[in-house]
Amino acid sequence: MRKKRVDKFKKLRRKRYKKVLLYLFVLPAISIFLGYIIRTVFILPLMKDK
Repeated sequence: MRKKRVDKFKKLRRKRYKKVLLYLFVLPAISIFLGYIIRTVFILPLMKDK
């Protein structure tokens, strides 16, 4: 019985760590990268033409 509970809470803890990693590191990095791509592809060429 105890073994099952320990495994259950380990799984929950791992899921929580994955979410924290996702929200703190992965999503900000992706948004910065997409902003950089959008800026270099769309905004800078338009500014260069003016």
